[in-house]
Amino acid sequence: MADSEAVRSRRKRAHASGDHSLCRRCPAVVKAPPVARLPDLPVPAGRGEVTDAAAELRQLAHRMAEAHRADPSNAILGAELRKTLLELMPKGRPDADADLTGLLATLQA
Repeated sequence: MADSEAVRSRRKRAHASGDHSLCRRCPAVVKAPPVARLPDLPVPAGRGEVTDAAAELRQLAHRMAEAHRADPSNAILGAELRKTLLELMPKGRPDADADLTGLLATLQA
């Protein structure tokens, strides 16, 4: 049988004040099953710390460009590729376009 309006109002007021003794489905009352922790994966050989961030970004841009060519309808991949390429563009240098010409030519090939 459903609760009366008075009981629902009382439950709502109690919940709003932090008293969850009348709650039925409130996250404070419902016991969620414990989340299993995944084991730590070993770091593959030769893939430890990043020592050259610019080189890593260039490699990432190349991999994303290849993946985007394979799946051009993936808008998320295209957006991330655009962001990565924008991050690679040098800031405040007049010869910035000359530095990226080779990279962009490689990506467009």
